[in-house]
Amino acid sequence: MSTTVAQFALELKMPADLLLSQLSSAGVEKKSASEQITREDKDQLLEHLRRTRGASQNGEKKKITLVRKENTSPNTSPKPRHVEIDRQKNKFYVEQDGSKTALELTLNEPSVTDVSIENLGLLPDPKSTKNIRWQKLQSVEIKNFKAIDSLKLSLADVTVMVGPNGSGKSSVLQAIHWVARAASYIPPKNQNEVIAFDRLDYSPSSEPLKTAHKKELSSDRGTPPTSVVFNHGPAEDGATAAANIKIWAARNRSGISVHIEGGTAVTPFKQREEVITAYIPGLAGLSEAETILVQPLLRRRAASGDAGGVLRNVLFNIASRQAGEQDNELARQRVSKLNELIQIIHPDVQLEVSFNDREDINIQALFDDRLLAGTKRPLEAAATGVLQVVQIFAYLILFRPKLLLIDEPDAHLHPDKQERLIEALEQAAAEFHVQVILTTHSPHIVRAASPSTNLVWVNEGKVVEQEEDSIRALLGWGGLDKKILFFVEDEDDLAIRSILRQWPQLYRQLTICRCFGIDNLPKNALLKGLLNENSFGIKALIHRDRDFMTEDEGELWSKRYSAKDTFTWITDHVDVEAYFCQPEYLAAVFNISKDTADSWIAAAIKNCSKTKELFLEKRKIINRLLHENGGSPLSETLWKECGEISAGTILGKTLHKALKTIVKENKYDEKQLDRFFIPRDFAMAPSLKSILEKILN
Repeated sequence: MSTTVAQFALELKMPADLLLSQLSSAGVEKKSASEQITREDKDQLLEHLRRTRGASQNGEKKKITLVRKENTSPNTSPKPRHVEIDRQKNKFYVEQDGSKTALELTLNEPSVTDVSIENLGLLPDPKSTKNIRWQKLQSVEIKNFKAIDSLKLSLADVTVMVGPNGSGKSSVLQAIHWVARAASYIPPKNQNEVIAFDRLDYSPSSEPLKTAHKKELSSDRGTPPTSVVFNHGPAEDGATAAANIKIWAARNRSGISVHIEGGTAVTPFKQREEVITAYIPGLAGLSEAETILVQPLLRRRAASGDAGGVLRNVLFNIASRQAGEQDNELARQRVSKLNELIQIIHPDVQLEVSFNDREDINIQALFDDRLLAGTKRPLEAAATGVLQVVQIFAYLILFRPKLLLIDEPDAHLHPDKQERLIEALEQAAAEFHVQVILTTHSPHIVRAASPSTNLVWVNEGKVVEQEEDSIRALLGWGGLDKKILFFVEDEDDLAIRSILRQWPQLYRQLTICRCFGIDNLPKNALLKGLLNENSFGIKALIHRDRDFMTEDEGELWSKRYSAKDTFTWITDHVDVEAYFCQPEYLAAVFNISKDTADSWIAAAIKNCSKTKELFLEKRKIINRLLHENGGSPLSETLWKECGEISAGTILGKTLHKALKTIVKENKYDEKQLDRFFIPRDFAMAPSLKSILEKILN
């Protein structure tokens, strides 16, 4: 006789999602709780659990034969030792020459508390809970909340929102979480409920009635409420459904009035046993200690965003026997899965939770990693980046939410770990049948996201762009929150950054994109694709060292950039470093006369070698790029017109290096040149400032 996964989960008194995960581990692939499960499927699951718990097919305990090499004579062979493991008593027995010795053993397996949550009276009656029917969402529609007037967000298994600060990304997460938590207070047979502020387990502000878009919420039902529509994907019969949750102020303004409509789609929201949304706004640290919380209080504080005060409790619940669990096997599997997901981002980090219900007052949570070399530390001593990851996956494993809402998880993670995080979230979304919505400023997360992840650009409370290629390109160049992409030809951009620091207001509005050589500067085709009508007002500035080009050649090069919103800047001198080799600059930095500065430059020029060869090589590149059909000035003629060996025919990079030696010989601090120091009252490269101001205006 067959039954559904959901019905079998009820018999076992466990969440359907957890059963689906167990079946998948056993090689029984079921995509939803409504699928049929056969006797053969159950037998396969049972056999898998027996194997993972160390039992053999005939029910006897397994024996492992180990051979240990010892310093023996050539004629003596090592004798085998039979090892019998007893998981329940955490012991092993070594048998050799007919004698058996029992030894205590710390098994290399997940640490669990061996405590029953049910026996501690922390859970509601399991008979009062039931698995809800939930279809994944296609989109959410949010209206009248903080930065958002009206926004529709398409959803995939993982959806990543990017955009400037204050764009409304976090408002999306808060709106979803707020209405979902508010709707959970509505009785099953009602459509409305008035909730006092002190009853709410989550509020998006200390003054929640002021969170409407550009106004306050009113109790007048004729005024716009804050609303979120949850649009579900089609069910097996092709039918679609949507739940619309609306929030107004309560009549006495001491709470809110929440209303829900949408037929059968409202049922999952009007209950408080299963979690629809888990909101993770970030973790600044942990409280010094945590006592065990009853389940309703734990869920309330976790829903409020108080992760620092409940994370140990969340871990304790993961590592303890839940309602209906007869042994520690499922707790071991939960802890094992938690460590597995954490280790995708932080390899070798291992969590351990313990609590002696006879002696302990506070929950003990420890962690270990490769750097600690086996020395376990209290969890509160872990880095914030580790704690952030622990929180994300601990909430996922314990609460099994339908929507996991994560706000800027990259804040405390190295770029490499940011890339690993999105990989782990994509894996977890598929395994736990959860939809993840996260916000980020990280190009590393965007770059590492798979094509199945939905990338969305949000700005001014609206979805501006859902073209993933454009988003990846702009973030790849660091264009988030900026107005100008400044493409520079050099690999070393220290000199040009020093120039830009003269104008902080301008510098903050651009990002420098190093191109590692003139041949790698972006071409028109790339710029036209990058700066299309959906490029969010971003413009491009292309830097080119003059490199012995004439004025006419400079104009010819600039005209080749015809893409819209593209500008060019050619250095006034040979290159950027040449600005730091001018006599006026040297006089200002070292407080010397212009004549002394000129003498230093003359001495440095004499120490520069292969000047003409480098000049002619640069002219060959210019001729190749600008004069494909001939007609270029004669390089020998230009060499003579520029004064042959002079500051105008030597690369600034070469002259700058030679100047440092002369400065040091004259008992001055050459490190001022190394740092490309610019005195406060000295104006360098005013032509670049004028172009930047023109672009921004």
